[in-house]
Amino acid sequence: MLVQTHFPRQLSRARYDQYLASGWFRGAVMLYKMDLLCVDNNLYSVVNVRLNLEKFKLSKGQRKILRRAESRFRICIGIANPTPEKEALYQAHKHRFKGFIHETIQEYLNAGFENSVFDTREITIYDGDRLIAVSYFDLGERAMASLLGLYDEQYSKWSLGKVTMLKEVEFGIDHLKKWFYPGYVLDQDSSFDYKLQLGTMEYYSPAKRWTNIEKFDPSTTLGYEVRTSTQKLIQSLIDRDIPYKSWLYPYFSMGYVGPWNAYFMRSPAPIEVGHDLGGMMIASYCSEIKAYSLFRIHPSPDGPQYLNLEASKEFSESDLYLNQLYQIGDKIIEHGTLEVVLASIMTWKNRPNYLPPT
Repeated sequence: MLVQTHFPRQLSRARYDQYLASGWFRGAVMLYKMDLLCVDNNLYSVVNVRLNLEKFKLSKGQRKILRRAESRFRICIGIANPTPEKEALYQAHKHRFKGFIHETIQEYLNAGFENSVFDTREITIYDGDRLIAVSYFDLGERAMASLLGLYDEQYSKWSLGKVTMLKEVEFGIDHLKKWFYPGYVLDQDSSFDYKLQLGTMEYYSPAKRWTNIEKFDPSTTLGYEVRTSTQKLIQSLIDRDIPYKSWLYPYFSMGYVGPWNAYFMRSPAPIEVGHDLGGMMIASYCSEIKAYSLFRIHPSPDGPQYLNLEASKEFSESDLYLNQLYQIGDKIIEHGTLEVVLASIMTWKNRPNYLPPT
């Protein structure tokens, strides 16, 4: 499955280690696993990375960054404790986030619940009494997971995001942790690559094994498969003079969550081939079945009640995203060959009520 979720009522540190080692992330009170991501006007594979703290050594540049900050600012470590000043820093930092965004830092950490099964700590940096950076991380038994880093943009020259991450690593080494999970990078160059500067990383391969990042092959990823298969569909439409519109659909994960999952579209890269009285006609590649489908969709009238996260500005400001929740309508072809889907589109577009993509 492209997306898996789990809401643990209890979670030991050892069990959390197992989830992290199997490619899961923590989000609020949920553990989730997601293979694809729509961001930066493209579709990517999510590539989990981790750092072996037992082999880690600070580089000369990292030692310099830490010395500068430690000699100038007050740095504290403690139990995660959201406060109004941290909330203000979160709100000021939100414009930098990509994808979907929790409304508040309290929502980010525990979704409004009083108790959490996660042991979350924080690094705070102060200039006098002024909070200028904070980061959050979870502790497992032998592992730790970096969650979020915030900093005051007026202090950008101090590389405070790197400072808090290095202090997390230092904490992990001092407490005999072995694995540091900074999250993920993508299967193509992106703004997430700063994490790779931390040290020699391992990545979670499609074979579900942790391997040195130097062996990473982008052509083995699910993102590569979906992009190339979708491009094959597009080229076939072009060859047959069939009008189309290529979309990115960041809400595809909703098709995998909750009891309503059968109603929502799961395609992260749908291709619009036109409209009729039944709605928008979509052709798409399904990576789970290795096949193509043709179906109608329409906006979900109840969409807002299912979406408790803010969408980043790029979703609304770019014309490449379907920026609302869509329900599946009629399924014309479910998991067929490309040739069968194309033949069906050719027949359908000759009907009187056909309208091409706008």
